[in-house]
Amino acid sequence: MHPYFSLQGRTALVTGGTRGIGKMIAKAFVEAGARVYICARDSDACQQVAEELAAFGECRGLAANLASEEGVQQLAATLGQQLDSLDILVNNAGTTWGAPLENYPAKGWEKVMQLNVTSVFSCIQQLLPLLRRAGSAAHPARIINIGSVAGISSFGEQAYAYGPSKAALHQMSRILAGSW
Repeated sequence: MHPYFSLQGRTALVTGGTRGIGKMIAKAFVEAGARVYICARDSDACQQVAEELAAFGECRGLAANLASEEGVQQLAATLGQQLDSLDILVNNAGTTWGAPLENYPAKGWEKVMQLNVTSVFSCIQQLLPLLRRAGSAAHPARIINIGSVAGISSFGEQAYAYGPSKAALHQMSRILAGSW
């Protein structure tokens, strides 16, 4: 691997890291030499994927339900006990909900906004001490928020909360980029 792409000596957390984009990001980070933590709600999936990715480097699984503030706090506390610092936070966990407009439940809207927006903000806020300890002028800590084209374009029939949640995530990322 070219040294420009090395993550040797870095520690990363990938939320929603057991499948899809999150799993691919976690694998790439492990292969680049990072110590990677993945989290998802399913404890068995976390352990299984962590073991699979450990064949390429260091990977650990942490079960965490980020759909609640308590779940985010528990994840931050667990990481705080295991790590001195965190170099990379990838906020990838997310969800959607589809239903016809006339039947779209408030709980669907709330679930999508909670996981796709509020939990991202909470993860950043709760993990900020670890991120700040990792950062330096030469190698600042990184926060990567996984958005979607749905946040800038209207598509996705019956996904009334998903697009707005990703638009909110895009805007939050812009604000963070200018202030953190």
